[in-house]
Parts: sequence; C-alpha cells; structure tokens
Amino acid sequence: MKGRERDAVEGFRVLTLRYDISELPSEQRARLEELFEKFRAIASMYFWSKRLGLREGTELALKRARELIPYYWRRVFDDESPLYAFSDVEKMTRPRKHVLRLPLTEALQVIQQNEKPKTGAHINYKESKLVIYLGDGERLELPVPRRALHWLRDKEREVAPLTVRKTARIQWRPERAQALKVQIILRLQRPRPPRPDPKSALLVYVDVNSNYGIAAIFASYDEGYAKIHETLKLRPPNRGRRLREAAKRKQAAARGSKPNVNRAIARLTEEFDSEGWKKKAIAEIFKRALKYAKGKSVLMNFDVPDFEKLRNSYLQKTLSVRKIAENLAKWYGIYIEFRCFPSRRCPLCGGRLAEFRTKRVRVTRCSCGFTEDRDYTPFYWWVRELGLPLPKWPLRRLRGLPTKAEPNDPEARTG
Repeated sequence: MKGRERDAVEGFRVLTLRYDISELPSEQRARLEELFEKFRAIASMYFWSKRLGLREGTELALKRARELIPYYWRRVFDDESPLYAFSDVEKMTRPRKHVLRLPLTEALQVIQQNEKPKTGAHINYKESKLVIYLGDGERLELPVPRRALHWLRDKEREVAPLTVRKTARIQWRPERAQALKVQIILRLQRPRPPRPDPKSALLVYVDVNSNYGIAAIFASYDEGYAKIHETLKLRPPNRGRRLREAAKRKQAAARGSKPNVNRAIARLTEEFDSEGWKKKAIAEIFKRALKYAKGKSVLMNFDVPDFEKLRNSYLQKTLSVRKIAENLAKWYGIYIEFRCFPSRRCPLCGGRLAEFRTKRVRVTRCSCGFTEDRDYTPFYWWVRELGLPLPKWPLRRLRGLPTKAEPNDPEARTG
C-alpha cells in the first residue's frame, strides 16, 4: 500500500465561502456556538496529550468526543480517516481549535438513490445551498452563489473520468471576527506522471523572478524545428495607479459624494491580495498549457530562485509560487521541474549580456549578435539543456530598442 502511495500524487482545489454569523437564525447560531465550544476544548486536550505523549489524556479526549460531538464530526480524531486533522502534531504551534471537517456529498446524486442525507454536509445544486448537519436534529443551510457551483462542476469536469473526493472545512474564530468561513476542498489522486520526451511534448517555461511579473513561453518541436505557440507576460496591477484611484475616492467622500460607497471602494482599492493574483496567474498558465498540448504530454519548468537568494528582498513574495505550481501540476497530471537558468549570459557563446531598457521591456544583447528579452533568455538555456536545437531569436518582435545606445548595466558596460 505504501508503494502505491509513493507512485501516486494528490492535488487539491479549494473554494472559500464567508458568511456573517450574526445573520444566522438564533437557534442555529446557538447550536453552532455550542458545538464549536465543545470541539475546541476536546481538540485542545487531544492535541496536548498527543504532543506530550499522554495516552490517558488522548483516551479521555476521545471519550469526551464520543459523548459530546456528533459521530460524523469525530472523524477529525480518527488517524485512519482522510479527515484526520492532527497528522502533523509535532509541527503544529497550537491546536487547530477552529477547524472542523465534514464529508461532503451531492444532494442530487443522493436524491437519485432515494436516500436522504442526515449526516455531515451536502450541496443541493438545485436549490443552490450548502446543508450542514449540527446534530440533535439541527441543520444549517447556507446559500451558495451560482458562480461557485459552476466553479465546482468545472473543476470536476476538467479531470474526468477521475473521481474527486470532496470535504467541507468549517472555521470560526469568535475572538477575531464574527465570520464563518466554509471551505469546500476537492482532492484528486492520480498516478505520478513520468518525465515526457522533450522532442514530442509541449514545453512550458515560466520565469517567476521577473520585476515585470510572470513570463511564460509555450513551445513544441516538430522535426527538429521549434514552434513558439505563445509568449505570455502576466503583470500585477499597477500599485501607483491603484493608490491614485483610492485617493480620488477619499476626496470624493470628503466632499460628501456618496461617502460610504467611496470610502469602501477606496479601502478595497488600497488592499491588494498578491496571493490571490499569483494563484490566478499560475492557473491561467496551466489552462493555456493544456489548450496548446491538445492531449499531448507537457514538460514544464518553473524558474523559482532558492529561499536563501531572496530572503529579505522584494522578490521573496514569489516563493509561494512553487507550492501553487506543484499542487496544480499534481491536479492536472503534468510533469514539472524547478530549475534556474542564467539571464545575463549568452546561450550562444556564453559571453556576458549587456542590458538595455525600453519602456516596458528589458532587452539583453551580446557582441555575437544575440538579442532577446531578458525574461526569455533563460528559456534558451533550458532548451539547450534538453538537447534540442535553439529556436530563432528573438521570440517576438522587440519594439523601442535604440540602435545606438550605451547599456544601462554597469557591469556589462565595463566588461
């Protein structure tokens, strides 16, 4: 069994929904608060007993759980269940007192089998709601947006005919905010993909340490000739532009023009979720890779620097890209590598490249004649490492490049 697990990979996708707990009916809210209080106490006892190796404490926590918590909520304490929440007790800094996991089923499928679910949680697609059973005959019904339901079905369709396992995770921290967070987690297990042949696979190179955002190249080889399908650059929203827009909204609110609306828009404009943008950008890259592959295997390389090189630097925010890319590769069954290649050395002669800056592009040029966008230069080194002939350069037209100018790279200027 362990050998099978080593030969398989598991990817996941998460849909997060937030609800204002103050808007829940009083009876449901009281039952939910009671359930969470009991769970937090039992989970803390279980955690510290496990942490300190106290067998009697662990047994007492399980006994209290059997007495006070519905049986389908107790699966987080079962170390043989996929819902077990204490698998990494040694690494955890504190008990997961606010997390409950429930099995999730689809109501439409259950109805077709003439069964009525009364344990755990299920999604009713017909009525667009999530039903959570709280025990003692109480249940909590939460509306689910149509867009979220479409997202769930799309994620299942894109990996069909493989089976997706669904669970619901409920989080509530009353000491922080009166918000109930519900996460629907889709998990997929598939065989570990083998390394494809570069000559027949779609090649995808992603440069993540670019100040201009994320650069991606999609290419394939046919009879020894390179075909560049697309060169893509994904740039985060301009921070200066967002701050100027927020300042305008604040001025409008100060003048009395829709003060509540303008203040809210200003606050949201100033806030920028870089993590959300990275997830969206990387998901777009994988989506395009599958589109260009057309059923062929995909060989992907992410150029992500080591942590030691980026510590305390602006680019340290790119470190989470690796985890995001690894998870999506497991979800789609794509072979992925994480190797870094030089962007200041010529892939033709190995000489140092001089750098010129245009309005939006950093261009590198060598004395041998090689000229290319700096974000695309590492791609040539990767192709060379794969043993394939180099493509024609530049990969796309370079505009605004001065014909006679000194490089603005001091090191290249001197040597």
